[in-house]
Amino acid sequence: MDVANAQAFDGLSFIPVMKTIGRQTQVTLLAAVNPDYFLNSYSRKLSANQGLVEVMRYDGTMLMATQDAIVPGMRHIESQVPDNLSETESGSYDQATGEYGVPMLTAFRASRLFPLLVVVHLDRDRVLLKWERETRLILLIVLPALLALIILAVILQVRRRQASLQRAQARRALQESEERWSFALEGSGDGVWDWNLVDDRVFFSPRWKQMFGYAEHEIGDAHSEWVGLVHPEDLPRVQAEQQACMAGRSQHYTSEYRMRCRDGSWKWILTRGMVASRDANGMPLRMVGTHTDQTERKLAEERMQLAASVYEAAAEAIVVTDAGNRIISINPAFTEMTGYSAQEAIGQTPKMLSSGRNDPALYQEMWRSLRETGQWKGEIWNRRKNGEIYAEWLSINTLLDAQGQVFRHVAMFSDITGRKNAEELIWKQASYDVLTGLPNRRLLFDRLTQEMKRSKRAGHRLALFFIDLDHFKEVNDTLGHDCGDQLLIEAAHRISSCVRASDTVARLGGDEFAVVLPNLDDPSRAEQIAAAIIKTLATPFSLNGHDAYVTASIGISLCPDDGQDIESLMKYADQAMYVSKNNGRSCFNFFTAAMQRHAQQRQQMIRDLHGALAAGQFEVYFQPIAELADGTVTKAEALLRWRHPQLGMINPAQFIPLAEETGLICEIGDWVFYEAASMAKRWQTKREAAGSRAKPIQISVNKSPRQFYTGATQESWLKHLQQLGLPANCIVIEITEGLLMEDRSSVVSKLLQLRNSGIRVALDDFGTGYSSMSYLRKFDIDFLKIDQSFIGDIAENPNDQVIAEAMIAMAHKLGMQVIAEGVETEQQRRLLVAAGCDYGQGYLFSKPLPAEEFLASFQPAEQLA
Repeated sequence: MDVANAQAFDGLSFIPVMKTIGRQTQVTLLAAVNPDYFLNSYSRKLSANQGLVEVMRYDGTMLMATQDAIVPGMRHIESQVPDNLSETESGSYDQATGEYGVPMLTAFRASRLFPLLVVVHLDRDRVLLKWERETRLILLIVLPALLALIILAVILQVRRRQASLQRAQARRALQESEERWSFALEGSGDGVWDWNLVDDRVFFSPRWKQMFGYAEHEIGDAHSEWVGLVHPEDLPRVQAEQQACMAGRSQHYTSEYRMRCRDGSWKWILTRGMVASRDANGMPLRMVGTHTDQTERKLAEERMQLAASVYEAAAEAIVVTDAGNRIISINPAFTEMTGYSAQEAIGQTPKMLSSGRNDPALYQEMWRSLRETGQWKGEIWNRRKNGEIYAEWLSINTLLDAQGQVFRHVAMFSDITGRKNAEELIWKQASYDVLTGLPNRRLLFDRLTQEMKRSKRAGHRLALFFIDLDHFKEVNDTLGHDCGDQLLIEAAHRISSCVRASDTVARLGGDEFAVVLPNLDDPSRAEQIAAAIIKTLATPFSLNGHDAYVTASIGISLCPDDGQDIESLMKYADQAMYVSKNNGRSCFNFFTAAMQRHAQQRQQMIRDLHGALAAGQFEVYFQPIAELADGTVTKAEALLRWRHPQLGMINPAQFIPLAEETGLICEIGDWVFYEAASMAKRWQTKREAAGSRAKPIQISVNKSPRQFYTGATQESWLKHLQQLGLPANCIVIEITEGLLMEDRSSVVSKLLQLRNSGIRVALDDFGTGYSSMSYLRKFDIDFLKIDQSFIGDIAENPNDQVIAEAMIAMAHKLGMQVIAEGVETEQQRRLLVAAGCDYGQGYLFSKPLPAEEFLASFQPAEQLA
């Protein structure tokens, strides 16, 4: 594009402008620019600022200007427009005072469409003045605002920093709080859990895992693992409580349940939790909480509940007092035992129960023990509301407060009145004779021990009596045990009436009594008391309308004269008592050294007796029993003899009672029976060989009551007879009245067994005891043997003759034959024959003979008269 030469266009109203367009076919475009329009437009805009506009070519030739002084076509000499301007170049410069007369601010810009540029000149002073005014105005407006903005920005920055600092501090405080919270919970033993409900994961704190015995790595974070540890019985309830909290029905979640530990045991857990966050819809996102081990508390609660139950249900009365000993609580048993209700007892002191029977020293000891040890136990007597006195076993314990001061006294007591009565009864039964109420052997030994100690300290004598009632057994057997008991009770009263209250009267058992006389200055006093006892016991006893007569045999030993221990005194008194019996009874004897020698001999005889049978020292002698009418001998009695290697032949009266006493009589009795049976067999065989047709022979054997009480001797005896081929009626069993009077069913059955087998039964020593007619009718007795005490004086004493005649007549009436013992004279035989007696036994016919001598002396059917 080009602009026509200015010279060519002088005087024209338009400025021609040409521009070639097109690439292949070039076309020149010609345009005309009206300079007036252009200049007028700029003049209006710049006049206010005293500015002017110039349009010139690149070479500086003026094309138009808003100032008349500038002519188109001329060069602008002072123009500082650079050479070689391009279409896009522009610029500005400060033009000092020149052709315009004032400093100007000039700016130019090249046209993008035409080869020309536009130059604008402005009055610098005018422009700057306006700008200065505007700038000052702006500064007046903007600077305060800017200052305010700066201040606001500074404030905002400060606040932003403060907020950031506060947020950091809050975060740190929150973190510290959480750490302190976690530390506090962990330190208190609580386990912490954090349940993310979105992914169903639970964080368990180390203390939580440790609580159940798990290591850090042994349990995961799945919620199902927690579910698997909850007790099946508790799980539904726990889950329901969790759901209630998550659903918002409860703000907090609290539950107690059992969880399984690693070792398989169960712990009671108290869990507390809450929903920590929810989403926009109110759905729970997170729950947090703690686990507290409640096992000890639950156990403590159970113990407390148990204690409370025990307190209420205890059979023992329980009372709690405060430090001032005022009652603050009682249990039902207290009311039941004492009769006082809680309203009546609370506020009172235990003195309300005082019976007045307890020694003040007991209470002093009680409080001393409570002060020093905090406890006391013992027996006391108290009073019920109704006034009844009762015994109780009381146990008191002191409870102290944190400062070690007395806080409470807890007393437990039980009514032991029944037990005390039972103990007293047991003690009495153990220490006193139930029948007579006298001390028994046990209490006698205790008192005797104490009295011996006191007598030794005081230097006094002590006397011990052994008293045996003579003929008591006959009374007991004939009149019955009830009458015997009445006699013993009365005898106890009579003996006690003869001594002082400080003396001791005891029953040793059966019909034996003992008396202890302490502080005995003179032995003659013991004699006086013994004589008084014998005299009072000799007085008849009235028993159910019957008069009974007994006497007393008394043995006396002295301490320290005879012995200084209980065993010696008892033994010596017993020996003296037996001497009294042997001396005719109804008398007393002091122990002497001779008695001791006799007792030692007796013990030696017992020892020798044990080996006598095995040593073959026993022999059986036979004494014939003759028919009194013609003297024929068909019967004999087997009598035991002991040929001692040192002492020679020992009287049966000496060793047979010892055999009875020691029980050896059973073995010895069997041996005697076997020997007698053998003799009967030999005797019968000898008679059969001689062709005798006389009555069958019979051998009598004494059988001790003890043999009836033990074993089954009758069966072995019958078997032995069968083995010998000896008829049972060749044997006669002799028994005493005492055996029948025992009236034992076992004795009766054994007698019947012997009688039914064919063995005959003879009643020996009839008349020496309390002979009863009833048992003569009750038992099948074949022979009645009158004791020799009635035969010896039959010729001189009419009474004995009458008695013998009566017994003979009675026996015949009862179908029994009679054998008289101890027949020694012909006169006695004649009187017995006249009385109708069947048989006689005694030295008139023969003394007891050894077996061989007996067989040689008595031929079959031999007559001795």
